[in-house]
Amino acid sequence: MAAGALRQGASSHRGGGGGGKEAMPCWASLHIDVTQLIAALVLATGGFLDYVRFRAVCSGWRAAAASPRGRGLLDPRLHPRRWMLFPEGFGQHPGHPAHGGHTRFFDVSAAGAFVRVPIPELEDHHVLDSPDGLLLLVRFEDTALRLLHPFTRDVADLPSFHCLAQQVRHLEELPDRVRLLDADVFYFYGTLSRELCSAVNITASGTITVMLALAPIGRVAVA
Repeated sequence: MAAGALRQGASSHRGGGGGGKEAMPCWASLHIDVTQLIAALVLATGGFLDYVRFRAVCSGWRAAAASPRGRGLLDPRLHPRRWMLFPEGFGQHPGHPAHGGHTRFFDVSAAGAFVRVPIPELEDHHVLDSPDGLLLLVRFEDTALRLLHPFTRDVADLPSFHCLAQQVRHLEELPDRVRLLDADVFYFYGTLSRELCSAVNITASGTITVMLALAPIGRVAVA
């Protein structure tokens, strides 16, 4: 019994040292070089929102990881590729007033999460496509094209559909359904936008290029 008690005491002394509790590591004290490396790996493997969550852990991590605002379009790593604009259903378009102007996005990865994001532009814009998780919008008033990052709210203005109409309206091989009202840019836009897909490219110097595949007229436009 004595030997057993002695062994118990020895074990307790070795494990406790001073009350039996080990000090928890302080993650906020990580060296900035290590924190920046982890942030880069999170962005490369986890995606945009994981990077945002990483920055929210503490002030030290936030300072070590550059803010995505202002870089949301220009840095392709920050494009929210995993997030899909999700329909509301019941005749309610994305950004419908019934939802306070908020729009649902769905994480198509294994996480399968939903988030709601306010996008006031949808009050007077229509979503044409979502290349790389970005929103390609057209403004009702003047058919201006815009590329919007839904989470950072960075936006790039592109040439309008009016410019595109001027370029292609005189093509002899245009289908009749496109040529009938070729003077009406809004009709032209409405016809093309129903069968449109897009791709976006960002150069190292920050040049944004958007390519539109226009199925109704069998043409590709680059802006």
